[in-house]
Amino acid sequence: MPQYWISFRSLTHAQRAARILERSGVTAVLARLPQGVSPKGCGYALIVRHRIHDALRIIGEARIPNGMVFEKMEHGDFREVKL
Repeated sequence: MPQYWISFRSLTHAQRAARILERSGVTAVLARLPQGVSPKGCGYALIVRHRIHDALRIIGEARIPNGMVFEKMEHGDFREVKL
């Protein structure tokens, strides 16, 4: 099952997005973005396993700034995805 990580530059934005997603029925887990994954340095991420398109739409409609979206591969590496 794919695991998507939506990156955020601040903890506040990630927390706001997590609350809005939960209220919308989309499960998301808050985590630190692993060092080296994003070229912009460290940050926070929401891990979403289901309904990634819905999650991105909801975050966009709430006007919460987010960064790149990564897919965590089975062997543990991350790759940026364009959705």
